[in-house]
Amino acid sequence: MPDKFDSFDRIAQLLLLIAAVTTVANGAFMLVKPLDWYVFVPSVVTTGPPNAHFIRDIGLAYLGSGLILFYAALHPVRRWRAAVVGGLWLSFHGLLHIYEVAAGICGPATFWADAPAVIGQPALVIAALIILRMRKRI
Repeated sequence: MPDKFDSFDRIAQLLLLIAAVTTVANGAFMLVKPLDWYVFVPSVVTTGPPNAHFIRDIGLAYLGSGLILFYAALHPVRRWRAAVVGGLWLSFHGLLHIYEVAAGICGPATFWADAPAVIGQPALVIAALIILRMRKRI
């Protein structure tokens, strides 16, 4: 594996870094101020009453994924497996939201309100991995 980064490696690194920052920020918000987070995300209030413990549990998943993505972003060519691991929970979470719309559990408006965070973060990780894979860096 080459040690010298080029502009495409930097793009993959930036995508992972954006995913890491937003994931860690969301997880930290959920851990520190779970009830404020509940009110801050408009679509969450439609899912039922708040449960601070449950919100913190999910916050830990976000925090863990984000920290792994930070590690991957330091050198995506060498640490692409960490990007896979960091993006795994985010991807499954996004797929759950897609399933809920397809099954009629929630409406398209809720999905589109959540999509930037719920679909956006794993999409950034997947895009970074695709860039690396297409260039035979992994």
